[in-house]
Amino acid sequence: MAAIRYRRGIDRRSGRVVAGWAHVAQSLEVIWTTRIGSRVMRLDFGSNHFGLLSEDLTPALALQLYDSLVTAAHAFEPEYRIRELQLVSLTREGALGIRHRGRYYPEGRLGNYDLFADQAATASFARLAQIARSGVAG
Repeated sequence: MAAIRYRRGIDRRSGRVVAGWAHVAQSLEVIWTTRIGSRVMRLDFGSNHFGLLSEDLTPALALQLYDSLVTAAHAFEPEYRIRELQLVSLTREGALGIRHRGRYYPEGRLGNYDLFADQAATASFARLAQIARSGVAG
């Protein structure tokens, strides 16, 4: 049996090498905190949920928010497929907290979906309101 080929990258905060699930978690954070149209040469990259954060939360709006987050994750992260998504917090300032559960495919970027592990995580994006107003992701 061949060794699993984990994707590697650089941690955006520490500069250290990250691999495996840590890389996917960082990738989801980047996808979900990037406004579509803000990256030169990758104008379609990111999530389209920023405009929704300034509205009053209704069931229809929550569904649109879920749709935006899942669509962005599935479009730009081939190693993770979301199966459950739950909104756990949304503040007046636009801070967003979500809990997600899904399947992590270490070789999904290579088209190999035979290997997988169920994964759960909570993501909190306290800066989304600031990003939504300024249009600049960090």
